[in-house]
Amino acid sequence: MRIQHNIAALNSYRNLTGNNSAVSKNLEKLSSGYRINRAGDDAAGLAISEKMRAQITGLNTAQKNAQDGVSLVQTAEGALTEVHSMLNRMVELADQSANGTYDNPVDRANLQKEIASLKSEINRIADSTNFNGINLLDGSLSTTKLDLAAGKLGGANTTVKEIAATGATSEISATGQGADTNEQTLTIEYKDADGKSHSVEVKYTNATTSKEDVAKNIFAAVSKNSELSSVFDIKLDSDKVVFTSKVTGKDGASITDVKTTAGNSNVDEGGRTDGENAKVQTENAGTTIQAGDTITLNGKTYEFVKDTNTDPTTKGATAIVVGVDNNATLANLNKALEGTGIKAEFEKNNKDIVFSATKNGAGLTLQIGDTSADFNQMTVAVGDMHADALGIADIDISTQAGAKAAVDKIKSAINSVSSTRGDLGAIQNRLEHTINNLSVTAENMTAAESRIRDVDMANEMMAYTKNNILVQSSQAMLAQANQLPQGVLQLLQ
Repeated sequence: MRIQHNIAALNSYRNLTGNNSAVSKNLEKLSSGYRINRAGDDAAGLAISEKMRAQITGLNTAQKNAQDGVSLVQTAEGALTEVHSMLNRMVELADQSANGTYDNPVDRANLQKEIASLKSEINRIADSTNFNGINLLDGSLSTTKLDLAAGKLGGANTTVKEIAATGATSEISATGQGADTNEQTLTIEYKDADGKSHSVEVKYTNATTSKEDVAKNIFAAVSKNSELSSVFDIKLDSDKVVFTSKVTGKDGASITDVKTTAGNSNVDEGGRTDGENAKVQTENAGTTIQAGDTITLNGKTYEFVKDTNTDPTTKGATAIVVGVDNNATLANLNKALEGTGIKAEFEKNNKDIVFSATKNGAGLTLQIGDTSADFNQMTVAVGDMHADALGIADIDISTQAGAKAAVDKIKSAINSVSSTRGDLGAIQNRLEHTINNLSVTAENMTAAESRIRDVDMANEMMAYTKNNILVQSSQAMLAQANQLPQGVLQLLQ
């Protein structure tokens, strides 16, 4: 018999300690409602759960963003409802003035006064309609469409060639100078598509005089930077790192300056090329534009006529007078395109016409997903709704001839507003479907995260009850074990 070490008591104590720890964890889980309260409970489960939580938060925020987008679209579309009403009233007035029973100086002059007042109100609505301070109908959110249909030019039937927009490119060139084993800091300054300046620092090594190797090191560093990667597509080209703006067009992002902590600068700011807006052009046009030729752009037909007294043969077409040469005719076409945000110019062959946007309207981008991927952004574009953009700024019904000409112009404006309202309606429907999809995805992701993170209360209560009984049992057995060495005292009797 031994009294220095009570092995039975040690065993009971060890079990008691383990059971107390288990009960403590049971109580922690039951009180918090989580199966995982610290990384030690389930390291892999915690990592997966936290990633899911971030996704769920993004999905829920994207729902709010989409709902705000619906509100914005409804605001714009609601204002256009009244524009439609005014245009319909203008058609009524123009039809009325076109009747021969009215006197020009008095009756038609009074009708023209109401036309002028309605045009002023359309312009006021275009200027004042806003959502949270963002103007909606003044053209600032316009992304000019370039929908060109096959037509006839120079007496020949034309086809359509589309020229995609390109992003601005900027380069950082490696010089291979000043090799240094120490880590270097490269500071890249750039302006985004909105013209705002930013500065980013990245770390790279310069332990070689090889320009290609230095460029590889810089490429590896900038590629890992989330800010730069979200703004630019980055590629390695021999001893250069090329940054291409993800926002295409003339107003894309570009590098403005580069600096390094290397004693002898081993990087230079390379070449820079502006982006180009999207274009469309006619193909296979004849040599000289002539009367009877037609161009249909964004659903509107422009017909070339020999003089101002000649009406287009195509119903609803806008007449473009043929000039003394192609350049004069093109000038007349551009005058008709004023207010549409589109300009026309000849291709190198001086026959085909290239159409491009005069302003790079970027629209308004909604974040409707949980990541920064392009497919999780949606652009809302609303055209310019001023009277000149609708083509009704110059209508005058104070004469019978002017009233007749005004009818077609106003109906064309109605079609433009109808098209814009249709686009807004389609966007709203898409956003509502997006909201439903985000809601379902967030629900399923929450259920998945719950299965990993949340505790099963019934199962945990069973474990708590078992462990609580074991604690009491181990306490009792420890007491019994502590009594065992007292048997030695019997040997002293």
